[in-house]
Amino acid sequence: MTLIHKSILKQINPRVSKVIKPLLESEKIKSWKIVKGDQVMVISGKDKGKSGRVVEVTRSRNTVTITNVNVAKKSVPKSSNTPSGVVLKEMPVHVTNVALVDPSDGRPTKVKLVPFVDPETGKKEKRRYALASGTYIPKPKYMEYQNIWADGDKDTMPEDVTKVTYVPLNGERPMPSDVLREIANRRRSLI
Repeated sequence: MTLIHKSILKQINPRVSKVIKPLLESEKIKSWKIVKGDQVMVISGKDKGKSGRVVEVTRSRNTVTITNVNVAKKSVPKSSNTPSGVVLKEMPVHVTNVALVDPSDGRPTKVKLVPFVDPETGKKEKRRYALASGTYIPKPKYMEYQNIWADGDKDTMPEDVTKVTYVPLNGERPMPSDVLREIANRRRSLI
């Protein structure tokens, strides 16, 4: 019999470790109308009436994580950042408990997807429209890294990137002929 360490047994044993069963394909939502960066409002549950921005969409679990909604306390080691040893963490909310906020009146609304063809590019897409008011709800271009973006010391400026620095002479090969011969020999031996 092989010996297994206690910590490994805890990971294997379903009585000790929490096992999250994956959703069946029939339970997963096929057409998602909520994406990362959307302004949504909770329509049922303990946080009913609270609104916030979607931070994460977990399609495999049919859940969304919203800023300052469904917050739970989590114990962490005490440090200078967390002197109390408790951190507030946003927990996921099931997508059926959430509705998009209508941009025209700020109330939760149901959404329908309507096929749309861009007249300039001819590109097909599905647009979201609020059922109550018929307002178009665009998908947000939400990228939080842009808020804190700063060029570093080793970043190349755009003017330097577009500048031409090498102009080959007529008849000049890009590499010496002996290097090209060696590369060709390697290719022949591989084939």
